[in-house]
Amino acid sequence: MFGVSPTELLTIAVVVLVVFGPQRLPELSRKAGRLLRQLKDAADDLRRGIESEAGLDELDLGAIRRSMASTLDPEVEPPPPPEAGGGV
Repeated sequence: MFGVSPTELLTIAVVVLVVFGPQRLPELSRKAGRLLRQLKDAADDLRRGIESEAGLDELDLGAIRRSMASTLDPEVEPPPPPEAGGGV
């Protein structure tokens, strides 16, 4: 999770518990949860804005895939490799 091992996560939890105490832990957890939610919402808004500006929200990938699949003929074989020693 986030490149943090369970041992490191446990160490961080113990340090937070010692520094802030058990009475403030629920309050800090709520604040951390709100902060993470706000960050996620901001990232989603940014992604939607970029997609909108780039025109990706109007892009129909399914139609592009179908178009490409219809142009590719699976029955056509690739040309054989060149023969050894037959070059210039």
